[in-house]
Amino acid sequence: MKHRGRVFACRGSCLASIMLSICVAPRALAGPVDLPSVLPNMIGGGLGTTTEYAGGNERMVGAIPGLRYTTASGQLFEWYGPYAQFDFGGSSGFEWGPAISLRLGRHDVDDPVVAQIHTIPTTVEGGGFVGYEYLHGGTIPYRLRGELTVTTNAGYVYTGSRVSLNGSAWVPLSTRVFTGAGLGASWASGGFNDTYFGVTGEDSARSGLPVYSASPGIEQITSWLACIYQINPSWYAGAMVFYQRLTGPAGDSPIVVQRGTRNQLTFGAGVAYAFR
Repeated sequence: MKHRGRVFACRGSCLASIMLSICVAPRALAGPVDLPSVLPNMIGGGLGTTTEYAGGNERMVGAIPGLRYTTASGQLFEWYGPYAQFDFGGSSGFEWGPAISLRLGRHDVDDPVVAQIHTIPTTVEGGGFVGYEYLHGGTIPYRLRGELTVTTNAGYVYTGSRVSLNGSAWVPLSTRVFTGAGLGASWASGGFNDTYFGVTGEDSARSGLPVYSASPGIEQITSWLACIYQINPSWYAGAMVFYQRLTGPAGDSPIVVQRGTRNQLTFGAGVAYAFR
């Protein structure tokens, strides 16, 4: 397992997201509970392990910072590892705004065959998102959130775009313990899939893998489970497991089929500090 002083790619940002996008613990569950419509500002981070690159077997360990901050006028800024977004719609209800992401490349990998395939530089992606967050109070409160995000890097490393649809739900198990789950899927352009999962003629000659040109299509489906514990009014701790299943043109790549696996697992733990 390789240890690196860098944050994960978008898989790793899920851990910071889970650590910060949590419900404030209700005071009691014996009767109706009114959860706040605006969550507190939070800062935190986590440690976890994931694969070196999408489709690989070899693993790496990394640290993930995160920040959730609501402005005085009600706009929400969220920064989770390599991903950040600014919500012009407010901290609950309808959400929309710009998004930016740092997509890490593929280089210096441990697999001797994949190491012979073209390297991919780290790039910055930009785009936007729309979504909705629903807060339900009462005896058993819960919070639901759904988002559609579109990003591209304008042809610097790949052409086309990537579209992700994600949903999540949080419910309290007690006054201090919360559990959450999420589902998602991502579609990627042919330019994206071919860059990250394709094998060129030169790649084939060096590595021995067959030539492969990836078309556009569903890149992955995802799911996650998490648990959050409120230590005191200001501090939270939690753990999560995040599962990816590479599908379509990405899952059929010889990089994945012959040298790695379609099933990708990320897990870790972290802490968050809430402030007003």
